[in-house]
Amino acid sequence: MLLRTFIKSLGRRPTATQRTEILNKRRRLESRITTFEQRLAVLMDVPDDVQWSGAAGKRRTDPDSADSVSDDGSTVDAETVFTPEQDMISLPSSLAPGEIERISLHAIAGIEAELRKGQISDALEGLRLALGEKSLCFRGQVRDANSQRTSQRAWSNVHKHDAEARKHRKTYIHARTALQRLSADSDYLSTLQDITDADMKVSSDVTEENRYGQRSDTLAWFWRMDDGLSNEAESSPRMRECMYYLFRPY
Repeated sequence: MLLRTFIKSLGRRPTATQRTEILNKRRRLESRITTFEQRLAVLMDVPDDVQWSGAAGKRRTDPDSADSVSDDGSTVDAETVFTPEQDMISLPSSLAPGEIERISLHAIAGIEAELRKGQISDALEGLRLALGEKSLCFRGQVRDANSQRTSQRAWSNVHKHDAEARKHRKTYIHARTALQRLSADSDYLSTLQDITDADMKVSSDVTEENRYGQRSDTLAWFWRMDDGLSNEAESSPRMRECMYYLFRPY
């Protein structure tokens, strides 16, 4: 996911240096995926006729050669065919519906479900912290900027924290989708909702003390979750600072 975000940030026409960096990152990622797949194959031991879910991504291709040959005999650049960041990882959540029961992978699926819950918790914690940093930066830097230079720097920081928040949202969406495919712990899944663009903004209820009509505003659902918010504020000094500025009326 991080590699896909990095590639997207380079635009459609990366430089030769950037393309080399992409290829090096892909090779390192491919090495990590291969090692993981080899270890997982021992645990899962899936049969050859197992069915995989198309929603989990595309099946992996052979990355042995840096270049491939097209149908007309011409060489195809490796960067166009070697994309490990888009490959499907062979996890229980990548199996087609019914396959976990058919090949008796309940135990491993349960382990993945618990790991996905931890991933969701970490993503929501990172999302709250990033949005808190964004709000803190906006209120403490953008509003106090007294020159074009300081204003540009302040807005650059706001955009940086916004990008970080969106990265955590993508991680949350990915982990939640995998957990849904596992069909595990429906009670827990019922507490997880979509995170919309509107949820990525801070409600005016917590930034303006006497704003007219604020009773109609509510915080996004992940701010009201029991898991984490109080614990994060207790364990993280930076979170306490962000929460103070975020929820402090003035």
